[in-house]
Amino acid sequence: MTVSFILMRTKVGSVENVIKGLNQINEVKEAHAVSGDIDIIVKVEAKNFDTIAKVVLSKIHDIDGVERTSTHVVVPL
Repeated sequence: MTVSFILMRTKVGSVENVIKGLNQINEVKEAHAVSGDIDIIVKVEAKNFDTIAKVVLSKIHDIDGVERTSTHVVVPL
């Protein structure tokens, strides 16, 4: 199982809508609105990196209000 954390910026006033959209995606395990330079932190779990990339590009980026994402894959030690 591959885990990643996605840091997201949204359009002003779109955080709630984006969180609702994220919660409809099976691979999204957690989505939290946060303060600071980013608006939302998302935990995504999938079988491999390719699947995570597809989730980000074809599902998360399609949510109305998403401006920018930064995906950080957990490195097993």
